[in-house]
Amino acid sequence: MAAGVAAAVAAIPAVAAAGVEEEAAVAVATGGAAAATASSRLKTIAVDLDDTLNNFSEVLHSGEFANDPADALSEEKFRTYRDRVLRDEDEDTDLLSTEFTYFRARLHLRCFARTVPQRDAAPFMRGLRRDGWRIVICTRRDLRRAHGYTHRWLTEQEIPFDYLFTAGNKIAFCALWKIPFLVDDDLFSIEHGRRFGVQVFYPAMAKHAGIDPRGAKGFAAFAEVRPWIGA
Repeated sequence: MAAGVAAAVAAIPAVAAAGVEEEAAVAVATGGAAAATASSRLKTIAVDLDDTLNNFSEVLHSGEFANDPADALSEEKFRTYRDRVLRDEDEDTDLLSTEFTYFRARLHLRCFARTVPQRDAAPFMRGLRRDGWRIVICTRRDLRRAHGYTHRWLTEQEIPFDYLFTAGNKIAFCALWKIPFLVDDDLFSIEHGRRFGVQVFYPAMAKHAGIDPRGAKGFAAFAEVRPWIGA
């Protein structure tokens, strides 16, 4: 599994790395070498969204979702697809989109609209902004479909951010962009973060019971994270 993370880091397209160099070049052109140096030292943190900043899984599993006529599904197929989403099953296909993945995306959108921030999540994020942190929202959501919903929810909840990215492998994402801190509930991130230079903090949940945190730190309240990152 760790080899897979290393391969993912190495396999990220060269154009992405070129983008980093281009950003630095722009900084030099507009503000001189000192500006580029200051930018490279800017305090940066990546933060997951679902089940970290909000209560997505709680809404998904406790909400009553009726068959939407717009999906054009029989009641039987609706129940089958819904149960697969609840079990977090994926689909073995090479296609970018199928009837099931489209249904899942639409059901997730319905959930996104009902979520609320976790206790003290918004104050934590606002505190980062006041302290001058660059904030990257890093999510597994398919932002091709959910960008508008996501941006609107963050704005309505007064949760500040600078960038909003989709990343299936957040450790590879953070390693590429030299982001030292990641707040994320995902077990994969917890397991592999430290090895690849990313300090992970996670909101402790039942699914984390008995795991080897491997240097990651669990927390019961976001306020615990501030001294860990020197905020």
